[in-house]
Amino acid sequence: MSISLQNEPQLFQEAEAHYGSGRMAEARAVCERLIAAAPHHHDALNLLGIIAAQDGDNARAVDFIARAAALSDDNPDFHSNLGVVLERVQQYYGAAASYHRALTLRPDDAVTWFNRGNVLRELGQRREALECYERALTLQPDFISAEERCFWLHVSETRDIARIMQLAGKISAHRAKEDADKTRGLKTTADFRLLHDYEQAAYLLNHNQALPGLHEAHMHAKAALDRQTVAPAGNLIFMTDAEAAAVATLREQALLYPAPALAHSALNPGNDWPAVEAQYFSGNLELVVIDNLLSPEALESLRSFALTSTIWRREYANQYLGAFSEGGFVSPLHLQIADELREKMPRIFGDHRLEHLWAFKYASSQTGKGINVHADFARVNLNFWITPDDANLDPQSGGLIVYDVPSPTSWNFQEYNNDPAHIYAFLQERGARSETVPYRCNRAVLFNSNLFHETDAIRFKEGFENSRINVTYLFGRGLKA
Repeated sequence: MSISLQNEPQLFQEAEAHYGSGRMAEARAVCERLIAAAPHHHDALNLLGIIAAQDGDNARAVDFIARAAALSDDNPDFHSNLGVVLERVQQYYGAAASYHRALTLRPDDAVTWFNRGNVLRELGQRREALECYERALTLQPDFISAEERCFWLHVSETRDIARIMQLAGKISAHRAKEDADKTRGLKTTADFRLLHDYEQAAYLLNHNQALPGLHEAHMHAKAALDRQTVAPAGNLIFMTDAEAAAVATLREQALLYPAPALAHSALNPGNDWPAVEAQYFSGNLELVVIDNLLSPEALESLRSFALTSTIWRREYANQYLGAFSEGGFVSPLHLQIADELREKMPRIFGDHRLEHLWAFKYASSQTGKGINVHADFARVNLNFWITPDDANLDPQSGGLIVYDVPSPTSWNFQEYNNDPAHIYAFLQERGARSETVPYRCNRAVLFNSNLFHETDAIRFKEGFENSRINVTYLFGRGLKA
């Protein structure tokens, strides 16, 4: 049965109603009937493209939405949607052009500025991408994803330190509020995370840090921990309303300890850096162990930063916490270290930009397993430790195990980063051998990030200042994201 053209508006409203209620098959059927009667119905073509994209059929989505945009060239939504689906099929030049056309028609669209920044970044047009992210933030100052992308483009250049720290402060405050709201709402927490909160509150009180609710958080965290009949081991603790409120108030703080750049070298000037660089390339593996990586002043400052800053928010199953640069694990000193590494070992680092920066902190009661075997999405990995040696109860362990077989370049992120059983089977099949680097404070392991690696067995003393802390810098891009 043919459709009367007079019914087109009503039928399209029916299709939109189906779509809005999640009835995709019905919405698709109505749009197909409309297109059969009126092949130039751009709204129906656009909606068919959106449905196809949600079904994962990106090729059909591109076809439908491109036809809609060609029929209605002055519709910014069509061009923006076309940019999204072209980006999904990695047609970045076409996506950039579509976003540009959408912005010509509607220049105050923060999301489209953000999306255009993403494709320009993929095309290596980093400065233009940064301009897009900054424009998105001008239009929507609380656009957290734009803040993060903007932050990382600035960090990779390590130039505009003031802007980097401003963005880090905003993102850290946002993450802290999310963390606090979750704590207030759920009134539960991992026991090792609560132990960290309790111990850090005590440390901050002893170091005269004036944070709102610090005494209350210390008192209520202790009360919740005292109810547990076993030592912290990754179990959930249920908190009272008062305890949850007090702990949330502490977690809401975004305290970043000042760690300014040093007037002299942050890396140890006593090291023979050309010799270190030569050793990296001398063996079968791209790997070198560097003792006394940092100058004493840099090590002390970085350690004070890690102990004082309220940045340890991401929880992991093996009872360790993560702090990431976009969430506050960054300072002028962190960036000075990155710059000096590139300066002193140019053959290793070349033009590789700083792509990631983080730290992991293990629960003071935790022993045994650390980070599982994995590879990293980077070219060069610098991993070093900043907890004093006397905290380590086994000087022959506590460090890093690196295998002599790299991840296949065909593997995706899930395979090389989150599937230990698959990785171990692959390593056994290849007859992989490993090098174990024992823990030492201020010792670094510098290696090709494609190599599989994992944390060695851990046995450290209890106590906040004895917690094992490792810092990771990743430079360049290697494996698939």
